[in-house]
Amino acid sequence: MPQKKSLKQIEKQQRRKEREEGKDKGGRVEKTIGALEIPDMSSEELLEQLKRMRAVTPTGLAVQFNIKVSMAKKLLEELREQRVVSLASRSHNLKVYTLSDD
Repeated sequence: MPQKKSLKQIEKQQRRKEREEGKDKGGRVEKTIGALEIPDMSSEELLEQLKRMRAVTPTGLAVQFNIKVSMAKKLLEELREQRVVSLASRSHNLKVYTLSDD
């Protein structure tokens, strides 16, 4: 009677099987480069998140909405132009925004 396979052997066998199935489908892997889901700037969800945050930073916004930091920077800059947020503090590598009182 054959010995029971170890967990590592089973995982290796599954990976090999998945690779073979991928080759049958043409070997293409779907990539979503540049296709980012940007939250709507006028949405209530965005405004509610901004109200909850004490200091609005690009990194904090990126974590909240699961987007890239560069996209969060662009979003905050657009919101600043629309006077939804205002620049509270700035250093050479960090910008801190607050929700405008308007």
